[in-house]
Amino acid sequence: MDFSLNAEQQLLKDSIDKYMAERYDADQRRQYLAEETGFSGKVWQDYAELGWLTVPLPEAEGGFGGSVVDTSMLMEAMGRSVAVEPYLGSILLGAQLIARGNNAAVKGRYLEEIMAGSCHAAFAYQERRSRHQLDAMDCRTERSADGYRLSGSKTLVLNGAAADVLVVAAWLDDAYTLFAVPATSNGIQRDAFKLMDGQRVANIHFDAVELTGDSVICEGDAALAMVETVIAEATIAVSAQAVGAMEKLLKETVEYSNTRKQFGQPIGKFQALQHRMVDMYTATEQCRSLLVRALCSHSGGEAQAASDTAALKAMVGKHGRAVAEEAVQLHGGMGVTEELNIGDYLKRLMVIDTLFGDSDWQRRRFAALRYGPQAA
Repeated sequence: MDFSLNAEQQLLKDSIDKYMAERYDADQRRQYLAEETGFSGKVWQDYAELGWLTVPLPEAEGGFGGSVVDTSMLMEAMGRSVAVEPYLGSILLGAQLIARGNNAAVKGRYLEEIMAGSCHAAFAYQERRSRHQLDAMDCRTERSADGYRLSGSKTLVLNGAAADVLVVAAWLDDAYTLFAVPATSNGIQRDAFKLMDGQRVANIHFDAVELTGDSVICEGDAALAMVETVIAEATIAVSAQAVGAMEKLLKETVEYSNTRKQFGQPIGKFQALQHRMVDMYTATEQCRSLLVRALCSHSGGEAQAASDTAALKAMVGKHGRAVAEEAVQLHGGMGVTEELNIGDYLKRLMVIDTLFGDSDWQRRRFAALRYGPQAA
């Protein structure tokens, strides 16, 4: 099987690799995190001008019509630079659900501005009891004279603090339903905070928020199926981000071991450290192989696509943290100082592990999918 990139994909890869190399060192990243939104508005506009915000969105809606392979390339490059822009929350989750829904009015209201970089989206679906089960929620809507009334709470909403439109999952007449909710609506309270890697998320409370009659994006089994697909693609993409971070950590560690000297010679010549770096390389390549497998099975619509994605996410969670911890150890005390960005990669990989189900949860899911519920 040919795993090489086509001409368009190679151009996309080259463009984002070049941009990230020029715009993302440790100092620039910390400057971006210090901004009010937790990321750089200028960099986000650059994303829009370079066309990256359109990549996963359908051509019929003005997007590039890219596949999960294309978005995974973007996320892998962002992983190598520990990028802080909310591509996952705004584009791969929020915008994707709006674009794939069946409400033309909502699409016309938001998609063009999202692709232009002037509007941010977020997907509010997790609740305190959800535990990564998409339909385990208490958020509900009831019909009103002018549309709907939304009540409930959502937790850990990616890009929830900066979003202009919230895609909210809630029950409507016992049907799983997605609503487009303007983030400035009366009755919305957003409590923003930082994750350990500096990314900003929000807990959001909806107190009888009035929604218009044309705010439904999708409902019923079709809505839940669409969310499952979008979450599966986002899981693969965020795993690609982890692989990019692991590759960067390996490269930085090998380079450091060839320059840092002890007892008159580079520490990279010590056999014990060489073995540890080989373990880092093996773990990274194993995760890359699983990434390729998940991309192939998902793109081909194969029956084992869900279990391949679960296996990928489980191993990324396990090996990503192990590779990062080894990098910190081999850099010594410098590994957790602000002079280097090794610690930033460790924190990002720990956050990635928690997204869409951590390593333990994904391992149980893989066992259930591959061998039956009793195996989990």
